[in-house]
Amino acid sequence: MKKKQIILNILLGLVISFGIFSCKPKSNTVAPPTFTINSDAYNFYVVSDVGRNGYFKQKSLADTMGSFSERISPKFIISAGDCFHGLGVRSVQDPIFLTNFENIYTHPNLHCEWYPILGNHEYQGNTQALIDYSQISRRWCMPDRYYSITKKVSDSTMLKIVFIDTPPFVEKYRKETEKYPDACKQDIQKQLVWLEKTLAEAKEKWILVVGHHPIYSIDEKHGDTPELIEKVKPLLQKYKVDAYICGHIHNFQHLQIPDSGFEYFVNSSASLGRPNFENDSTKFTSKDEGFSVISVTDTVFQCNFVNYNGQIIYQYNRKK
Repeated sequence: MKKKQIILNILLGLVISFGIFSCKPKSNTVAPPTFTINSDAYNFYVVSDVGRNGYFKQKSLADTMGSFSERISPKFIISAGDCFHGLGVRSVQDPIFLTNFENIYTHPNLHCEWYPILGNHEYQGNTQALIDYSQISRRWCMPDRYYSITKKVSDSTMLKIVFIDTPPFVEKYRKETEKYPDACKQDIQKQLVWLEKTLAEAKEKWILVVGHHPIYSIDEKHGDTPELIEKVKPLLQKYKVDAYICGHIHNFQHLQIPDSGFEYFVNSSASLGRPNFENDSTKFTSKDEGFSVISVTDTVFQCNFVNYNGQIIYQYNRKK
């Protein structure tokens, strides 16, 4: 009986050992890439679709942004629309400014300048209140519906960021006057004239354009924006911008469209990410919620996608 037990124990040990060793990774397994960001570069963040009053990962992602900023501190933060989901805001006294912005992004390193633009949800409320709030909040810097800023990267390199107001371009919003009362009131031709003049006069080395809606996107719910393909894309091509950055889709995307000459980056939402899809133009996509870190030097524009865990899941360098 003892011999049988000994034999069974030996056989059991062999089975366990074989099972352990057979589950080991193969020797040719490739480890996931480790990305790094130059803390000495000119770094800033991009967030979008953040308006959930702290719910659905918004607050936890805000805390992740704060922790991440202790390694890579942002010079400023771009908020690429839908800062306030639902019905936007009603006035500059609307408490949602506190519950969805001021009391959410509390880390000291996030108390820098924020440059917002309007999304479709803002157009369901009082859009002028978003502009006027710049006179109340020290970090909310929105001088108009569309505007540009110029930043000094180094003694020899300048950066221009052009912010456009995309909802009025979308015919759907212009027609639904009860739901989006301010959309049809905007003069899109005037904005296009301003955009061409701004790009034509731009002498900076790096030129980025930011809007809420994508020009192109791979998505079941929204997809491409035909009005932007027709009216905005030709100007970005003509004046050789480096990238178009947007939100709206609620997942990360980097697309390269063969005839464009510039990069298309979709920043994921800060809450409630959506399924991602891809096609031949997709360089990268992820359904993770997160934010982007843009890192600029004299010779490299770098886009980093950072998920809600603070992990850099994608990095792309455009050199010049």
